[in-house]
Amino acid sequence: MKFHIQTWGCQMNDHDGEKLSGLLSAEGFEAVDSVEDAELVLLNTCSIREKAVHKVYSELGRLREEKQRRPLMVGVTGCLAQQEQAALFKRAPHIDFVLGTMALKQLPRLVAEAQAGKARVMDAGEYPDNHLFPPSVTRRRDTAKALVTITEGCNHACTYCIVPTTRGAERHRPYEDVLAEVRGLVARGYREVELLGQNVNSYAGGCTFADLLERVSEVEGLEWIRFTTSHPMNFTKDLARVLVTNPKVAPFLHLPLQSGSDRVLKRMLREYTVAEYLERLGYLGEGRSRMALSTDFIVGFPGETDEDFEATMRVLDEVAFDSSFSFIYSPRPGTPSLRLKDDLPLAVKSARLTRLQQRQSELTRASNERFLGREIPVRIETHGPNEQGWWLARSGEWKTIHLAAGPGRELPFGELVRARVTLASPHFLGAELV
Repeated sequence: MKFHIQTWGCQMNDHDGEKLSGLLSAEGFEAVDSVEDAELVLLNTCSIREKAVHKVYSELGRLREEKQRRPLMVGVTGCLAQQEQAALFKRAPHIDFVLGTMALKQLPRLVAEAQAGKARVMDAGEYPDNHLFPPSVTRRRDTAKALVTITEGCNHACTYCIVPTTRGAERHRPYEDVLAEVRGLVARGYREVELLGQNVNSYAGGCTFADLLERVSEVEGLEWIRFTTSHPMNFTKDLARVLVTNPKVAPFLHLPLQSGSDRVLKRMLREYTVAEYLERLGYLGEGRSRMALSTDFIVGFPGETDEDFEATMRVLDEVAFDSSFSFIYSPRPGTPSLRLKDDLPLAVKSARLTRLQQRQSELTRASNERFLGREIPVRIETHGPNEQGWWLARSGEWKTIHLAAGPGRELPFGELVRARVTLASPHFLGAELV
């Protein structure tokens, strides 16, 4: 049976897709690159924002028409599956099975039951060992960086967030398992890993997260370690020390702020004030100047006033984030923030988001301009140049690099090369091979 997986959402979803692909491949299924060539289509979904949900239902509508033309099995997994569960069958009766985020290993069983003619097959149960997924089963995509789950779930209770519902409470992999997986990846040729978790720096799998970074960095042959996503309340001085002193930990930190207003942060139940967030950034000391800092913003949270938004803009300028991900508040079913009065017109929210993103674009350009003329190590992320002749690469600071190598030059996929930065835009750096 030929299968195709479509994935929306975060790196955790990307890695779940690799695990699901591995499970099917181990059963003798064949991966294909398009829906048209597939006999099984698996939608690996996200529900953290309303727009992501709309995309899934739009695709389900297209698959309903495809199913009317030919035999086709359709399954839904990921956060929307965990959130909606049996309700998915009511809205899209042509779905054959629904698989929750904490039951990934049950995929072969659900497919077999659907093949046998059972209708509306579903498993959204919680399996305590789901986070201990065997690395040997994972079918990895052709990427220069390997994803490694170290923890799943979240114990925080942000009022806008669906993650505690869709991913459950925190479960941590033992550090020995993490190290064994990283060693295996390096043996396969990977030189960079990204450690994953909904709240990665709360890791408690036999050591602290700072200790885990140190232990992973000792794996011979590994060059860069990344991680996502961090919560400010779990950002410690020890973690900051490792970030600025360990050369294998990439000089990039994503630390979501969400709002620059203490009043809004309190309504979000973020558990910190702006001053406490800034204090944690201060743990980086002089090392902050050598790092790229990214964050998240939610604009238009219920009750956000003009003053609250101006406070966010002030923090944006004070910190001068190198980049940020910003979105209009999206009410999600089952979240406590639904009890708050969403009293802002969409036009106001959109205007605020536009203003924040325009300012961030200016800050990102200024950040990128500081790289002009510098020689930096970058990792090659494509097997060849694009139509414009650029090779795609990434710096340690997670800057996108458009690299000119010269006509006919072949660059080693996944390897580090030296590049001289010649161009800075808000979206990428142009560079030439040294």
